[in-house]
Amino acid sequence: MSNHMHSTVFRVMTVSLGLAVLSGCASDGAFRDRGNDYRKAKLSAPLELPPGVSSTSLDDKYVVPGLQTHTVLPGEFELQRPEPLAKNVGTAEVKIQTLEGKSWILLDGDPNQVWPRMRVFLGRAGLKVARADGATSTIETEWRDPNGDGNTRERFRFRLEQGVQKGTSEIHLLTQINGGEQWPVQSDSLERESQMVRVVAQYLADSEQDASVSMLAQRSDGKGKIFLEGSPEGDGQYLRLQLPEDRAWAALGLALVKAGFEIEDDRREVNKYWLNYSDTEADEMGWFTRLFSARRANLSRYVVELRPIANGESLIYLNYQKGRRLRDIERENLLKRIMGYMY
Repeated sequence: MSNHMHSTVFRVMTVSLGLAVLSGCASDGAFRDRGNDYRKAKLSAPLELPPGVSSTSLDDKYVVPGLQTHTVLPGEFELQRPEPLAKNVGTAEVKIQTLEGKSWILLDGDPNQVWPRMRVFLGRAGLKVARADGATSTIETEWRDPNGDGNTRERFRFRLEQGVQKGTSEIHLLTQINGGEQWPVQSDSLERESQMVRVVAQYLADSEQDASVSMLAQRSDGKGKIFLEGSPEGDGQYLRLQLPEDRAWAALGLALVKAGFEIEDDRREVNKYWLNYSDTEADEMGWFTRLFSARRANLSRYVVELRPIANGESLIYLNYQKGRRLRDIERENLLKRIMGYMY
């Protein structure tokens, strides 16, 4: 106890001594304080220019006009709270996604940026390229003998796609083992496919090369596969998701969990999720209220519906469970939150 008090007093004394030294220097004139010099400034005569030189160039050119009319807009403006950034967007991560045994790679960067990195990987892995089609962002390798015994041969096809989010890409892999020249619909060996996916993902994660733009992959417009559409009229705003129905359903469920929703129930036969959602920001601000409240504050219950409208495309609608009308601004904010976690 006494040691702590001694240390504290010593620090205070040191600071006080330093201030005394500085003030002594200032009083001796070593470091003159110029802070109040502006008070001694006097208005001098205008600058005299030589004959023939005009001073119009020194005048103000952009005079701010006075406010002639003032019209009050109708209605009340509602200031929105900034939407928090999604945790897994724009973090330069390389992820492996799996659905029903099929694996693919998700990473930041448009396909035209990932393309040259894949070419570098193939070269370093010793996989010779048999065909590279920039229009479809597809790379096919030549046959190789992995065991060196002549009994097995394999080849791979890598296909780059625009990811769900803008500025992301997906790498899909097809593996063929001991087949003809016709590529199979799905990999002959999901185990071998999974192994190669992990190898490629690890390389891309470790690679620190800049993702240069290649002229071979111009198919991507960088717009992503998920869009916020609609208007306050009718069912209000909704999300348009350009994915096959099974994958859209799985991606939606994962996004809801990551976005902070609690799934009460889900029915695949009707493509609906029943949800609980608590505004964590409001809860953090209202700690005193929560201290004397048995149930969570700001708890809302929603239902999300996935409506397939075409092959490879669905719409996502959000509403209250009990039929109450969801405010347009609330619907938009929640849809944007779900959109931020959709991969």
